[in-house]
Amino acid sequence: MLAAEGVRRLADSGGNAGWRVFVSHTSELRDFPASGSYVAAVEQAISAAGHVIVEMAGFPASDQPAADLCRQRVQGCDVYVGLLGTRYGSPVRDKPEVSYVELEFDTSTEVGLDRLMFLLDTEAADVKIPLSSLIDLEYGTRQEAFRRRVQASGLVTKTFTDPATLGQLVERSLRELAGTRRPGGIWDRGGQVPAVIVAGEIPQEPLGFQPRADLLAALDEPGPESRVQVVHALTGMRGVGKTHLAAAYARAKLAEGWRLVAWVNAEDEGGVLAGLAEVAAALGLDAEDARAGGRAVRHRLESDGERCLLVFDNATDPGLLRPFLPAAGAARVVITSNRQSMAYLGSGLPVDVFTEQEALTFLAALTGQADTVDAQVLAEELGRLPLALAQAAAVIASQHLSHATYLDRLRRLPLADLLVAEEAGQYLRGVAAAVLLSLDNVRTGEEGEACGGVMDLLSVLSAAGVRRSLIHTAARGGLAGPDGPLPRLAPELVDRVLARLAGGSLLTFSVDGSAVSVHRLVMRVIRESLTVSNSLTLVCEATARLLDKLATSLTESWHEDRATTRDLVEQIMALDEVSARRPLGSDFDRRMIRLRWWAGAFLSLLGDSPAQVIMIGERLVADQERFLGPDHPDTLSSRNNLAAAYRDAGRMEEAITMLEQVLATRERVLGPRHPATVFSQSNVALAYRDAGRIEKAITMLEQVLGAYKRVLGPDHPDTLTSRGNLARAYRDAGRTDEAITLYEPALAGLEQALGPDHPDILLMRTDLALSYRDVGRTEEAITMLEQVLGAYKRVLGPDHPDTLTSRGNLARAYRDAGRTDEGKKLEPKPSDP
Repeated sequence: MLAAEGVRRLADSGGNAGWRVFVSHTSELRDFPASGSYVAAVEQAISAAGHVIVEMAGFPASDQPAADLCRQRVQGCDVYVGLLGTRYGSPVRDKPEVSYVELEFDTSTEVGLDRLMFLLDTEAADVKIPLSSLIDLEYGTRQEAFRRRVQASGLVTKTFTDPATLGQLVERSLRELAGTRRPGGIWDRGGQVPAVIVAGEIPQEPLGFQPRADLLAALDEPGPESRVQVVHALTGMRGVGKTHLAAAYARAKLAEGWRLVAWVNAEDEGGVLAGLAEVAAALGLDAEDARAGGRAVRHRLESDGERCLLVFDNATDPGLLRPFLPAAGAARVVITSNRQSMAYLGSGLPVDVFTEQEALTFLAALTGQADTVDAQVLAEELGRLPLALAQAAAVIASQHLSHATYLDRLRRLPLADLLVAEEAGQYLRGVAAAVLLSLDNVRTGEEGEACGGVMDLLSVLSAAGVRRSLIHTAARGGLAGPDGPLPRLAPELVDRVLARLAGGSLLTFSVDGSAVSVHRLVMRVIRESLTVSNSLTLVCEATARLLDKLATSLTESWHEDRATTRDLVEQIMALDEVSARRPLGSDFDRRMIRLRWWAGAFLSLLGDSPAQVIMIGERLVADQERFLGPDHPDTLSSRNNLAAAYRDAGRMEEAITMLEQVLATRERVLGPRHPATVFSQSNVALAYRDAGRIEKAITMLEQVLGAYKRVLGPDHPDTLTSRGNLARAYRDAGRTDEAITLYEPALAGLEQALGPDHPDILLMRTDLALSYRDVGRTEEAITMLEQVLGAYKRVLGPDHPDTLTSRGNLARAYRDAGRTDEGKKLEPKPSDP
């Protein structure tokens, strides 16, 4: 499993950003099982081992011969991972005697890459792939011969029957390979080399990228009196390339083996806090919530920030960032923004449009046409804006147009003030026109509808990035089209579409290829174009249904992949922002209220962003009271979540007041014995306990436990949870023996209902273990704390704050038992960063 919060820890073998691992596979292994495919398990294992995933689907379309392009991609990698099922795959377009998978294998052999081969066990009873997808009627004999050739090649091959086993095999094989790499060169720097920690989604280099070396060099220049300047702010109008400059700088620091490279979406408070929480988790910093995590990151960078980089992309409010910016130290912070006010946070670095020569060089590189007078005219027409020039070059290259022909089409495009002026500057008419021509270009041809559907979807989701897996899910259900849902699309077709869109400079892949992002200006053009055609609501409604379905699917499994849960919240809030100007009253508004409820509920469960829960919850409760009524169950649920966030933020009296109001309403509407009413009683009691009103809390929790026994029975999970809550209150009151008597049967029952690794179970096992320690049952406490630590490592990763807290609990128990040496091994040590 990936480390918590989507953090990727790159096990650096000599200062580079991990290996480039080429993954070769056929479509059935990407598609199945539906609950989590074989390829997804492999990609997760590669990321967990600290490496960058490379596959053909992640690269833009090219006029280069397919066989040459395939060889080139493999040759640029360090390790080849081959997954062989029972299907042969598509023949190479200009080399039809072999499939892409076999060509990739042969190329890896020719250039001497380390090859890790994994074969689907064809004798297994059930590999969770439909028979129709297992049988290759056209090329099955080729695949059998290929499998035999691989097995006879002398390579060590391993078989798999399910995704989990395959993921474990891949991760173990990569780690074994890391231990056997030859010394010398980039693989050996004389022993221990610090790991590179990466947080956030750093964009890949776009086509035709102009490095603008002077600007990149300025980010490394010392500040006044030769001191390191901590904060640099890249400012300028949208489309000048600020994000790609910052990404180039980040990729360079990865290549140099910097200890931390972190990327945070700073467009709003939610993005800032979520991003900083991810960075804090990556660094192993314990914090009560995301805001405290952000402050902990700042303090770490101030005290130990050598070779550490933190990027805040697309910042909009200096006040959001100021509390989290290091005031001193050796760390580097880069801010990108279209607001000049950001320059006052540090050393301002204006980013302008291309110079004339840069513009002409850029056009020539992407179009293959020499500099001409017409190219100069086109560059000026587009204001030499890098984003617009990229759109123009993509269309010119794909349609083999002259600059003059493109310019004529640009000027003839009917466009009635599609983009309004923004604070960062006026946009030329040609900018919007260039984006529209680029969109028109990709919407033509066999995959045109799919290209349009994907871009429409991305235009209403997060500008910080959208996971490829989410796009796959949307396409399988049918993307929104102008005349209704589009035909369902297989993942491999979606990947081809994404590659084509990247080739058209309409989107950018993240470094590891797992996500894509679209420039905010492109998103605006698409949304406003959809508004003109009365299609924006249809796209928003289809996206809302998709997100609602995803949220429902995470109801029981949200804790298994916290990064996925957090990403879903980000996508919900992005869609909410797009649709926020609509008046309440429609079915779509009802669905958006439900989605915002999901967002608040998931953030409450994640437990580290009370400020964001409050921000979402206060507006949500107000809308629900108007739209659903103050006594509606969903309104009361949201008020309950909001109260919990107040409590977590230290606003205890506000929390208690709101919880008491919810309880009073439920007693009036539902009656005192209704399960929802009893649940509210429990919430009020827990708030009393947290506020130090222990005796009052115990009295109410005893009543709650009695009510749950009567209403739900003694073995219901809610009853068992209530026993645990009362046990904790007893322990707080010093009644530890009574607490243990309640904890033991509650834990046994809940483990059966929820599974041994559920967060509630781990918390209760910790409480019971600490109770054992309190009464001198130290060896029992140690055994249980060892189990808890092992579970936290498995579920959240070794550096998550909950894992580190668990290490501390076990270390103290070891010391209590006189096992001092074992305790010292678990204590925090100075590490990187």
